Amino acid sequence: MRKKRSKIIYSIIVIILGVGILMNVIRLPYFITQPGTADDLSPMIKVKDAYSQKGTMRLVTVLEGKANVFQYLKAKYDFNKYTQVVKAQQIKLPDETNEELNVRQLNYMNASQVKATYVAYKAANKHPILHQNGVLVVNVNSKMPVAKVLKVKDIITGIDGQAVHNMDDLARELKNKKLGDSVRLQVKRGKRIVNVTTEIAKFPKEWLDENQDKKIGLGILQGDDMGVNVNPKVHINTQGIGGPSAGLMMSLEIYNQLTPMDITKGYDICGTGEIFIDGKVGPIGGIKQKIVAADKAGADYFFAPTADHEAQDAVAAAKDIGTHMKIVPVSTFQDAVNFLNTLKTKK
Repeated sequence: MRKKRSKIIYSIIVIILGVGILMNVIRLPYFITQPGTADDLSPMIKVKDAYSQKGTMRLVTVLEGKANVFQYLKAKYDFNKYTQVVKAQQIKLPDETNEELNVRQLNYMNASQVKATYVAYKAANKHPILHQNGVLVVNVNSKMPVAKVLKVKDIITGIDGQAVHNMDDLARELKNKKLGDSVRLQVKRGKRIVNVTTEIAKFPKEWLDENQDKKIGLGILQGDDMGVNVNPKVHINTQGIGGPSAGLMMSLEIYNQLTPMDITKGYDICGTGEIFIDGKVGPIGGIKQKIVAADKAGADYFFAPTADHEAQDAVAAAKDIGTHMKIVPVSTFQDAVNFLNTLKTKK
């Protein structure tokens, strides 16, 4: 009787352990997003002969990862509004591989670094020179004809004999193309220049909204391949962090290192927002989770984009968690600088 009972107990334990292992191994078509970190930018950004600062500029992250069964259930039912379950298609594009997702996120960050550098040096009257080198391919839809001739990381430098410096150039040349039209592309692939031919095709259903059933095109997702020449030199290493959302804060850190007046005034300053070449600040998503991360870091101020009501969402989250941190809505890089210039030095 004891042996039989021991076997039953043993079997139950094995089943429980097996279920536990499966719950941790099986990946679901969902991602978990939650408050991440608020990282000091000064170790990541080094301007030659930089001016010193007493305060801290921080970029703020959202942690995200593909959910297993255990993580899904925990996030779904622990009622923490700042840990969210999102469908995979809200993070990854249809037909996007993990490599393509990584390339896309790192391209966003690389472009942000170039734009942030350009904006900061221009504001500091340091005369940056922007180089637009072509259109970087960050995703290729495998169901489109273009998948036979283009690869992720290719740089499109020409179309039908016309030079392509940026996405606007490419869009202009594609604007009047019709279904089935042939397209000749000049492409930089590593150190080689190759010429390929493809055709305009109808996008697969997963790439379309409900009102876009007849949309046509190449079938790629792209970004501008850019560089910038500056003096003094600047070195940026964001340590593998991807996405465009650190743009504003990187531009402020660079600007502060370039100019003699310390605009931090000794405060701990967080913020988020994509930066554009003209200095405008764009929305980024996940701002409520970033408010939580910034509060945990002890920030005094948080810059939030006004676009898409993100500043309002930030204010609501700040009120909800009871932080002392002040939310500062900004539409441009200059808005942030102007605010910092009004601060008195922290005692």
